[in-house]
Amino acid sequence: MSYIRKLSNGKFRAEISKNYNSIQSKTFSSQKLAEKWAEQVEENIDTILSLKPKKLRKLSPEKVEELGGLSLFQKLGVDVDFLTFDSLVNEYMKQWTGKDENYLRRVDFWLTEFHGKPVKSIKPDNIQKILKTYAAGETEGYGSNKPKSNNTVLRMKGVLSCIIQFGIDRNYLDKNPTEKIRIKAEPNQIERFLSDIERDRLLHACHESTWDKMYLLVLLAITTGMRKSELMNLHWTDINFEKGLASLKDTKNGESRLNPIPQFVLDELRKHRQIGNSLIFFSPNNRDKPFDFRKQWYASLKRARISNFRFHDLRHTAASYLVMAGATLHEAGQILGHKSEQTTKRYAHLSTKHKSELTERVMSEVFAGEN
Repeated sequence: MSYIRKLSNGKFRAEISKNYNSIQSKTFSSQKLAEKWAEQVEENIDTILSLKPKKLRKLSPEKVEELGGLSLFQKLGVDVDFLTFDSLVNEYMKQWTGKDENYLRRVDFWLTEFHGKPVKSIKPDNIQKILKTYAAGETEGYGSNKPKSNNTVLRMKGVLSCIIQFGIDRNYLDKNPTEKIRIKAEPNQIERFLSDIERDRLLHACHESTWDKMYLLVLLAITTGMRKSELMNLHWTDINFEKGLASLKDTKNGESRLNPIPQFVLDELRKHRQIGNSLIFFSPNNRDKPFDFRKQWYASLKRARISNFRFHDLRHTAASYLVMAGATLHEAGQILGHKSEQTTKRYAHLSTKHKSELTERVMSEVFAGEN
């Protein structure tokens, strides 16, 4: 049963109820739009209630979405045992606000593994077998064929756990099968960062790149610790040249932050400065899209004779330089935009000198008159 009422602000509120319980409601700018929506929802309800169990099990994720989503099925008292992993992921991703591209790739991995499979049929043994294959580097079409570390496997498992936990929170499911899978985490200390000699060689090689902004990009990455996605989505209007700050809105954590830029790097930026709101590192084929610089990056690494080094390690390099120069882990984490201090603790082993100097200074002052 639908009911439409006019609100004090002049808009119209459409409400759908069943057995005197509210099922769905939505506000519209006109009564006509409210009536049209209510009519469509009532048609969907009639369709859902007319479906037999056999047809329910054959519903595609797209059809479930078309009929109003899983929440509507549940509010109507329809048993969601038919729920497929695809449908659950569809609903989960509608509310996900993250920016991590690796997270999206892990979601796609599980979508491939459990495509069309009822969620309630996913058992710990299924998951364990898939993770074992993934850890051995034997999963086709996903990442390299090299064995994965325990921490990498844990992150893969964690994404699946989040998706299923979402289903539990919505009362679609009762248990999370990932909880029975135990994977031991490994110490996560980042050792790979550029030495002074490597840094000089790499920057020199970038100067010789066929891409005129290779040097600028690498310099920014080393001195600011910004992520690759943050750098590639920078617009000229995001740079405050007077205050030496970059305004980051599209971060991995989904939270905005201000990232300091050293003055000598701002000077390099000014050489390329353009008027307007275009991307700094735009593609020559489409100025609205970032440039794919992989070819130039690998060529620069080769010229610099640097191996076993990823672009993301420039961020680790920035963090390592900060900590070794005396920045506290909290300060380094604030600059890098770490959401959890646990992430920054991977650099704790590099701050030994800073801690030793601090202890020496403080204790020498305290016990100055004792000797």
